[in-house]
Amino acid sequence: MVVVINTHSRQARHKLDDIHELLRKHGVPVAAFHVAPNHDELRRHVKRAAKAGAQAIVVGGGDGTMAHAVDALAHREAILGVLPLGTGNSFAQSIGLDAHDLDAAVAVVARGNVARIDLGRVNGTYFANFATIGLSSEIAGATPASVKSWSGPIAYALAAVRPLLTHKSFRARIRWKGGKLDLRTQDIIVANGRFFGSNPVTPDATIVDGRLSLFTTDDPSRIGAIRTYIAFGMHDQTKLRHAHVVNAAKFEIRTRAKQMISIDGSLLEKTPARFRVAPEALRVFVPEHGVALG
Repeated sequence: MVVVINTHSRQARHKLDDIHELLRKHGVPVAAFHVAPNHDELRRHVKRAAKAGAQAIVVGGGDGTMAHAVDALAHREAILGVLPLGTGNSFAQSIGLDAHDLDAAVAVVARGNVARIDLGRVNGTYFANFATIGLSSEIAGATPASVKSWSGPIAYALAAVRPLLTHKSFRARIRWKGGKLDLRTQDIIVANGRFFGSNPVTPDATIVDGRLSLFTTDDPSRIGAIRTYIAFGMHDQTKLRHAHVVNAAKFEIRTRAKQMISIDGSLLEKTPARFRVAPEALRVFVPEHGVALG
């Protein structure tokens, strides 16, 4: 088993000794242990291990780290093990892990229960959990890793202040089989997994149903954006009067002004966007009770 830890993630540097101890405690055989200072180096280690025939690759980091890991492991036989070391750890929650229990995550790897889960894909890039267009992408890009390291989820709230005041709404055209939306909005969220932060994107979103879940509103005002974020915090976003929730295997999204696309917290693509679900594209260690289904 190969272990790769992204030390740029919020908790990683302070947890390295704990990780070594937990791997020994649970009897996880480690053939190689790599420490990567950034996403690019982590991606190289993961790809190299997969090409060398590693049966399992345990990756430690947050959602941005997992985005790079799953893009490298999509449709390969290598099994991904997840050690949640980030701020939100949405992907870890979507596969049924406790977002903050490292001991339990290592125990899941040791038990060896494997499931095949879906991945999302946007413009050729695979993603684990969610992609955002608009305000959420701007907030993700404006949130320094150094701030996340000491303030955790509060970092996103701090970084959101300026974008909330300066971000301009945009016109978007969204198409899927059997439907379409033409609207002006502040934000579009497309989720493969269940969670956006620690909140379900939609009540029935899962990571194994062969569909993507799209959430947006046609309220382009700043007050509307604030209202949406508050509603997410209260798990009431789908009840908003201007909300649109759609489940589909494919989405085509065009915007009048080009928008950056944040993939699991990292700015990796831009519109126009072609979203696809990749059914059962990743093998991953999961708890015995299975992935989070609601």
